[in-house]
This record gives sequence, C-alpha cells and structure tokens, in this order.
Amino acid sequence: MQAGSSGRRLSEVMRKVLVALITGGIAYALTNLAQKDPLLSVTLSVLVGGSALVVQFLVEFEGRLREVQIGQVDQAIQIKECVDERFRAISEATELFGLIEESAVQTELLSQLVRHSTKIGTESPALAHRLAQRELARMSEFLKELGDGAEAIYDGEDRDWLLSLTHSAGRGIDATSLTTVDGGGMWATDLGQRYLDSQRDAVQRGVKIRRIFIQDRPEPGGQTALDKIYRQHADIGVEVRVLDLSTATDLRRTSLFDFVLFDGVISYEVTTGTWLDENNPPIVVNTRLVLRPSRVEERGDRFRELWDVATPR
Repeated sequence: MQAGSSGRRLSEVMRKVLVALITGGIAYALTNLAQKDPLLSVTLSVLVGGSALVVQFLVEFEGRLREVQIGQVDQAIQIKECVDERFRAISEATELFGLIEESAVQTELLSQLVRHSTKIGTESPALAHRLAQRELARMSEFLKELGDGAEAIYDGEDRDWLLSLTHSAGRGIDATSLTTVDGGGMWATDLGQRYLDSQRDAVQRGVKIRRIFIQDRPEPGGQTALDKIYRQHADIGVEVRVLDLSTATDLRRTSLFDFVLFDGVISYEVTTGTWLDENNPPIVVNTRLVLRPSRVEERGDRFRELWDVATPR
C-alpha cells in the first residue's frame, strides 16, 4: 500500500518535471528563432519551465487544500451529529431519572431494576435474553395499565397479583368466594395455602378481612368440606359469612362472581368458563385488576349488600 502510494507520487513528480522541460524547450526554441541570442533563450526557457513547474505544484496544492477543506467539513458534520446524538441520549436519560425521582414507586426499586437488567450480558444464553425481554415487556405493560387507572388483565389464573395485594393491603380486604370457583379444592392447593398464610399475616398487622362464601352449587365434598374451609379462615381471624343462594330468593344474581376488594381501591376479579359437570369445575379464563373508582365503588356496594344477607359463621 505504501509502496504503491510512493510510486504514484514519484510518477506525478516526474510528469511535472517532464512538462516543465517540454515547456522550457519550446520557449527556448521560440526565443532562439526570434532573437538569435543563446543567453536570452536559455534564460527565458528556464523562466518559463520553472514557472510551469511552480504553476503545476500550485494547482495540485489548491486541489489538495480543497479536499482537506471538504474533509474537514464532513468531519465537522459527523462530529456534530455524534455530539447531538450523545446530548439527546443524555437528555433522555436525565429526563428518565427525573421521572424516576418524581415517581411514587420507591426510587431504589426502579434503580435496582435498571441495574440488575445490565447484568444480563452478551455471555448469557440467547434464551435468557429473550426471557428477560419478554418479562420486562410484560412488566412495562402492567405498569402502564396501573398508571392509566383503568384495569389490568391477566389471561388465565393468577397467583402473584393475589398474594402481592394481600401482602400490600393496609386497611381492609373484602372478598366473595363462589363454591364453583373457590371450592374446597382451591384451598388445598399450594396457592390456597399461601393465600391463607398471607391473610394470617395481614390480620396480624391490623388488616380487617371479611369473606363471604357463596354456595351457588352443591360442593362435591359435601357440607363437611365447606365447614373445614370456614374454620380455616375463622381460625386466622377472618370474619366469615355464608350465603346459600337456594334460600336467598330475593337477591340479584346477575352480578354474582368472584371479586376481592383491597383497601377499597382495587378490585381483584376472576372470570370463569362454563361449568361442564360436577367433576370438572370451570377453568379461570382471565383475571382482572379493576382500578376505575366508579367500578370499585360498585363492587363495594355489592359486597355490603351480600354481607347483610349472608349468615355469620
């Protein structure tokens, strides 16, 4: 590469010298024919040849100077674009951290989320990258739904929302439990046992919990199984009432479904599928967190209506 460049520069110099010699020769021939004075002819030929050589170098210098100027302009534009991009990134980062500082969520938790996400480096498996991106996208959508103040939806049966809300409640929890959804089988599962433990912890920290068991269909385990569930809740400090729909003939039944009111501001609601038979209870289609104040107030009024007609245990 360097040898080729040196060869080109040498050939360009030789070309300029050759042009100067030819120009000087022509000048010598013309002056010699016109003046017949050898000294004058040599002087003029040297002057003309030298001038031609200088002009060539000046032209080349001007061309290179123009290239340098153009290169400097391009480089300045690139530097400006790079600086502008960096400043935009800094501005966005500053704005983001400003929003974090203003957020009602603990600043340290948000900082930890960002800090811990950077630990998933290039050496981590590609599957771990995709899993982290999917979970972050899900969490981002969940936070957006909470911030919008309408509702958040989870397809299928949830467990994290239910346990987290129970752990986070500070005043009261009002819950309804239909036997078609929260029958004896649910409370014997891992989720059911953890839910009972979370309710026990909530009662111990001063949270008032009321639960209405709505008997909308005979329980496969019989009344004995239901009595065991009632005692489990009563033993941990939950106020329990039972509503037998077969005797509550005047009760509105169009809005009977499982819901839990947390602190009177969030309604945790479960939507189930169609009941197939006694041995196959309906599956949970989706779980919703309702935050719209009007809807939550309706749930509160509905719970009070059911509580008044239910029988204490």
